[in-house]
Amino acid sequence: VSTQSTWGLLSNKWLGKTEPTSAQLPTPSMRKYKNMIDAWGGWMLFQELLSVMDSIGKKHNTTISNVGIRYILDQPSVGGVIIGARLGISEHINDLRKVFEFQLDDEDRQIIKNVQNKSRNLLQVIGDCGDEYR
Repeated sequence: VSTQSTWGLLSNKWLGKTEPTSAQLPTPSMRKYKNMIDAWGGWMLFQELLSVMDSIGKKHNTTISNVGIRYILDQPSVGGVIIGARLGISEHINDLRKVFEFQLDDEDRQIIKNVQNKSRNLLQVIGDCGDEYR
C-alpha cells in the first residue's frame, strides 16, 4: 500500500492521529474539511471511518484516499469526483490512477455504510452547500 497519499484529511496520514487544532491544518480548505467532519460526526467517528477504509485499502493494496474515491464513484448518482491533486507531485497522480485498478465488493461497501449510519446527514445539517457559498 502506498503511503504517499498524505494530502487531505481522508488519507493514511491522519489514521490514528489526535484531533488537530485549526492552527495545525495548513490550508483554509483543510480547515473547511475539518468543519465538515465535525458536523458529520466528529473526529472519533472519522477515525473509525479511516480505520475501516484502511482495512479495505490493505485488502485491495491501495490507499484510504483511493477507497474513498472508489466508494463515491460507485454511487449511482455520481458521474465523477473532483480531486485536488497538486501539479508537480507525481506520486499523487500515480497513486490516484490506482483507483481504476480495483473494485469494492458488497462487503466493503457495507462496512463503510455501517460507519456512515452512525453519522449525521450533512444535507440535513448544512443544506446543499456550506455557509461559505451563501
